[in-house]
Amino acid sequence: MSAHNDSAFLRMFLIVLGALVAFTIIILVLARSITSSVEEARGPDPRVRAAVAERIKPVGSVDVAMANAAPAAPKSGAEVVAAACNSCHGAGVLGAPKIGDAAAWQQRLDAVGGIDGLTASAIAGKGAMPPKGGSMSSEAEIKAAIEHMLKESGVDVAAAGSAPAAPAAAAAPAPAAAGPIEAVKDMANNAVTAAQQVVAAVMPSTGPAATEAPAPAAAEPAAGGDADLAHGKAVYGMACFVCHATGAAAAPLLGNAEQWGPRIAQGMDALVHSALNGKNAMPPKGGRMDLSDSDIRDAVAYMVSEVK
Repeated sequence: MSAHNDSAFLRMFLIVLGALVAFTIIILVLARSITSSVEEARGPDPRVRAAVAERIKPVGSVDVAMANAAPAAPKSGAEVVAAACNSCHGAGVLGAPKIGDAAAWQQRLDAVGGIDGLTASAIAGKGAMPPKGGSMSSEAEIKAAIEHMLKESGVDVAAAGSAPAAPAAAAAPAPAAAGPIEAVKDMANNAVTAAQQVVAAVMPSTGPAATEAPAPAAAEPAAGGDADLAHGKAVYGMACFVCHATGAAAAPLLGNAEQWGPRIAQGMDALVHSALNGKNAMPPKGGRMDLSDSDIRDAVAYMVSEVK
């Protein structure tokens, strides 16, 4: 009798529990249906949209200048020289007229007919110099830079006015700007000319004068005994000429006895030690860590042999 009552109670309990679960599911379905219809009727909640926008907003922003912003003030001649011209004209690199050399500047003024001709030559590019010296300066800024360098060199700018023939002569390079192909050809020609000038400066042409070059062999004992001067010259042309041909970073110029004298007096071993380990602005091995110690010794011996 007791087992029958327990079975009846369990059956009744399961029926009631199932009814409650079914009722709950029905309530949830109805609530979702009512809620979605209400939201669809009134649209998305602005507070939700604001929260989403806050979460996905970009970290930063970019301010674009207005199209009608005032143009930048033109640079002075001194500023253009410091930014673009001084690297070559300050030291006379690759035959550029050096600032302070009045004769060199006067020669170029006479050749092109005055400041206007010199300005046109600078704008179009000449020899190893790219158009406008590689800068983005305006034509007026280039002219101001030339006038500044002339004044610094002691040339009377007022007396160096344009000759009548200067505009026509200076305008000759203008057709090169007729199209992109001509511009590329000009850039290639300038690069070839620059490379030829560098090679000519560090590796003289093989002619009668070059075949007689073994004459410095008399200085070989002072340059380091059995050093290979021919190999040293080749190493100089690959690595050392960058500073020792221009005096950059206070490097002693090739062949300058006044600058090399105190260094040679220290002895060959001291010179080679400085070259291998670096000294002042010169990094170890002149920054060419691919060269051997023997290469460096030969290069030092060659530079010492060139001191007259």
